[in-house]
Amino acid sequence: MNRIFTILSLCLLSIAATAQEYVFTDKNGSVYDDGAVINRTEVVDNGFEGFMIPADLFVKKVGAAEGNQVAIQAEITKIDNGSLQLCFPTYCQNYTAAGTYEPNGKATLTVNESKDLETEWVPEGYGECTVTYTAKSYQPLASEGTAVRTITVKYKYADPAVMQNWWGYVTGNETLSRVGIQAADTYHCAIYIPGNHAIAAGKTINAVRFGLVAPHATNAKVWVASDLPVTVDASHTLSFVDVPESKLGNEQIDIELPSAIEIPAEGIYVGYSFTITSASTTADKYPVLFGGEPATNTLILKTDNAVTTWSDLVSNNFGRLFLQVLLEGTFPENTATASDFDPVYVEVGGTATVAVPVMNAGGTPINNIDYTITSDGVTGTEQHAVATTPIIFNTTGNVDILVQGDAVSGTKTRTINITKINGQANANANVATSFVVNTLSELVARNVAVEENTGTGCGWCPRGLIGMDKLRENFGDRFVGIGIHQYNSGDAMYIAKNAYASLSFEGAPSCRIDRGAVIDPYYGTGNDIIEDFRAEMAIPALAKVNVTGTIDAKLTKVNAKAEVETVLEGKEYNLEFVVIGDGLKGTGSSWNQANNYVQYSASEVEPDLAIFASGGKYGQSSVTGWSFNDVALVSSYVSSKNQVPTLGTLSIGEPVETEYSLKMPTKTTLKNAVKDADLYIIALVVDKQSKKIVNAAKAAITVANPDAIETVNASDDTEVARYTLDGRRVNNGQKGLNIVRMANGKTIKVINK
Repeated sequence: MNRIFTILSLCLLSIAATAQEYVFTDKNGSVYDDGAVINRTEVVDNGFEGFMIPADLFVKKVGAAEGNQVAIQAEITKIDNGSLQLCFPTYCQNYTAAGTYEPNGKATLTVNESKDLETEWVPEGYGECTVTYTAKSYQPLASEGTAVRTITVKYKYADPAVMQNWWGYVTGNETLSRVGIQAADTYHCAIYIPGNHAIAAGKTINAVRFGLVAPHATNAKVWVASDLPVTVDASHTLSFVDVPESKLGNEQIDIELPSAIEIPAEGIYVGYSFTITSASTTADKYPVLFGGEPATNTLILKTDNAVTTWSDLVSNNFGRLFLQVLLEGTFPENTATASDFDPVYVEVGGTATVAVPVMNAGGTPINNIDYTITSDGVTGTEQHAVATTPIIFNTTGNVDILVQGDAVSGTKTRTINITKINGQANANANVATSFVVNTLSELVARNVAVEENTGTGCGWCPRGLIGMDKLRENFGDRFVGIGIHQYNSGDAMYIAKNAYASLSFEGAPSCRIDRGAVIDPYYGTGNDIIEDFRAEMAIPALAKVNVTGTIDAKLTKVNAKAEVETVLEGKEYNLEFVVIGDGLKGTGSSWNQANNYVQYSASEVEPDLAIFASGGKYGQSSVTGWSFNDVALVSSYVSSKNQVPTLGTLSIGEPVETEYSLKMPTKTTLKNAVKDADLYIIALVVDKQSKKIVNAAKAAITVANPDAIETVNASDDTEVARYTLDGRRVNNGQKGLNIVRMANGKTIKVINK
């Protein structure tokens, strides 16, 4: 074995020495690695009323024995037109077809002497020529040479109108998130590019860009296929390329395809595959990078073991796969459209500044635009606006425009057309984007309702508990939180499915802000629910709402009263009531919160979740002693139907008052907890058409007659409840007159200074 190893070592050394006899260099003397691939695109005059693309390639003697000679072999693997000329060492030869061409002569060089190969492609039209040059060393009087160095030159004569641009369903500027199955497996991820895509149609794919940061990822491939392959391998794909292991671990990995692939009329799939050998880190558990808003065909995934059939994850509300392709083709210089954007809210007779998202599908960065707005069939005069920052190809950037409110309150649909880009005509000038303008009688600040699906049996729901607390801390009274405990019926705070509005939650923890899309109550649509809340809070309310609530001395019934006034003419609303409790606690398993974060150390989770990690204050698989807030106790829904009569179509300046009574829970464990909780009444104003909450109000519930509270335990004179003079229940003594209820039924009045 040792002898074999020694022989092999010597062979390797011999090869290494031979390889250094001659090297290829550029015109400045820089040495190319053996097997290097270089590109040549510069067109020069050939002196004969024509043009050529020179290789600017030299061969240099560095270690060959005295008397050795060097010759150049040319292997043409592609030549679209024209001829390849090689004038080494003296006589010129022209080749017009693919093939391997033996040396035409040999050159004798001294050590460190270089000689120009004098080789170039002389094209007759746009196209490519690919040539591998091999330096062969000849010993004196030898008829056969030894290959000692190779280099491949890719010549390209491109149509000036033909460009290369990176394109994908993500721009690369998005905040990226990760998804995975939390186990070792082989992943296959893909996007579909339709043949009639506005940007990609008629283009060719030259390279693929993706990201893979998982430390235990290996055996990565990029591939292109006509259909989603059942087996992802070379025989079931159009192109199947190995990814060097050295490139893994990066958020941006570029892999060139062996040959360009044209996007056919029926469309094409582009993807990458890899194997996770050990799911021992978070990045290994969730290795697939995605970003942006969910869309069909933008994140398609399967694995060999866990998810064995291709699944489009748009239905799971994930974003778009971080995968881009290098497209080559003709890109119009000035092509842009306004992307869809949210409704505009403006006061009667006023104006609003609106950030319009503009998508650049052309090769020229957009610095400014000219546009027109059409309303009621009348197109206004052309306006000018400047981009916040230059908008480059395949990205969407904001351009601020002014939108004029109508003379009266109401809702109208308008259209915007981008007529010019940087002063030049827009190729998409006739492509209009519709948007809605709500003209309001006044701008009213909006309170934002967050309805969360949770439960004590949900091991990931501690994340939701923290998320809701963060919103409370950051936004105070503007946050109207409602924790709907429907995950597990064994939850002490469980509220029946038919006792609350059906919000179509598929799992927990999850939430809906003002009954918008289902999102995570901690991360939101990106990395922080706070950003989603702040965006919703910036939208003006469509109605003003006030609410009050009183409860009887026995805590059995809440009388709710709300006043609603619209600020948008012609809207029809529904009104819903919810009673929530803060500070709910209890003993027994039905109050214990399941906790999956205990399997992680504090350093492996978000900082504010560390209290649930191993060693944290609540680092147990079953958390006891947690004080639950925002707990939905009862709503105006009975047998899946909201019992509050519809408000109908409201008129500006005509507030409508509605009253409704809600029966409190009778389950003993929950009823006992309610006695020590802070109770609130919530009114939700819901757009009857869109089903979204347009405003919300929350108020502390007061006791209708605190002096009439009945005895709980006649032999006990300890304090069991405390109220302010107006009947509002409090946990601690408040400044001024307090009404204190004792366990023996007595009520006393205490003045706190």
